[in-house]
Amino acid sequence: MFKGSIATEDVEEVVRALKSAAEPTRLRLLFLLSLAEYTVGELCEVLGQSQPRISRHLRLLSEAGFLDRFREQQCVYYRAPVSGRYLEWLRQVLSMADPEAPVLRLDRERAVEVVGKRALLAQGQLGHMPGTATREELADVVLEALGPATVGELLDIGTGSGLMLEILGPRARHAIGVDISAPALRLARTRIHGAGLAHCEFRRGDMYRLPFDDATFDTVTIDRVLAGAERPVVAIAEVARILRPAGRLIVIEDFDKIDVCMGENPLSLLRSWLAYGGMTAQRMRPSDVAGRHFIVACAQHAPQLSPTPQPQHVAGLA
Repeated sequence: MFKGSIATEDVEEVVRALKSAAEPTRLRLLFLLSLAEYTVGELCEVLGQSQPRISRHLRLLSEAGFLDRFREQQCVYYRAPVSGRYLEWLRQVLSMADPEAPVLRLDRERAVEVVGKRALLAQGQLGHMPGTATREELADVVLEALGPATVGELLDIGTGSGLMLEILGPRARHAIGVDISAPALRLARTRIHGAGLAHCEFRRGDMYRLPFDDATFDTVTIDRVLAGAERPVVAIAEVARILRPAGRLIVIEDFDKIDVCMGENPLSLLRSWLAYGGMTAQRMRPSDVAGRHFIVACAQHAPQLSPTPQPQHVAGLA
């Protein structure tokens, strides 16, 4: 059944994994969690089963390696792994079932309702999310800045409603959206997984202390976050740390917001933030999008230079 994909030494491990999935409720859970991230409560509502029963199934699947588990404030989320051999095994297991079976179709319909409730709650907690109406215009600008190169491993910092992941996710091998706001992440999950981008995941995190190893990502995006940040240089330095040597940072900023808040030339100020954060701007240009003025910058790691005294607007931020 798995000829050519599993080594002999893995047979026992495979048998244990398959046994963990060989139960109707667990297969239903695997189908749902291969498409999106859900909490235990949401899965209980979709499947119409008690929390102790669902929790037991989730524990067994997690122990078998078929699910990843992570906490976000008071909520615990589950999802299928985004890479590795367990993902490949999971795909083969699910390929042997009919996704249009009545029970699986009903699960998907209930999931849409549950996720819709999640989105309404998150939207009420967040209020207006700026920028969502400019999706098409921003997509053109961002894709032009990136050019034809692949996105690879993508990180979107301050993901908000997930706009950058919606634009670049289809071109990414794997993508993560990070935000300090749990309601924003709930809204982004709804938007991105509803668009079928199951390879995108979300994590709550601080942009000044990103929870990732050095040189992890090929592309990083920051959309209208730095102008309102207390320490923009520190945030950019974190990007420089987690970005691979040939990686790229795409920054989108509101030209007028920087101009009003900082009282300095927005292009020069953004260029200095990048420089003192260890990045150098390859391209930087103003763009008018939906009647607003933006700056779109594409930056890479800066060459090692001799230390230079920091200007007043940067000093004390590192």
